[in-house]
Amino acid sequence: MAELRSQKLEEITELLSISPDADADEVLRITKWWRETGDISISAKLKNYADRLRREFRSLDELSLEILDELEV
Repeated sequence: MAELRSQKLEEITELLSISPDADADEVLRITKWWRETGDISISAKLKNYADRLRREFRSLDELSLEILDELEV
């Protein structure tokens, strides 16, 4: 799960030219801001792709928490 999460984070940082040194929280804040900006020079297709990657990344976080919860029981 951690490997998939890392791959998604890398995809997002490459797509949006974010520093690879940025942590996951910073990348998510940047993608949220980037997605919500009204900059018309950013194509809808690119915004949708970035949004999909962000949702996938968040999904992996949720799955990780569910797995940890199951292991604790």
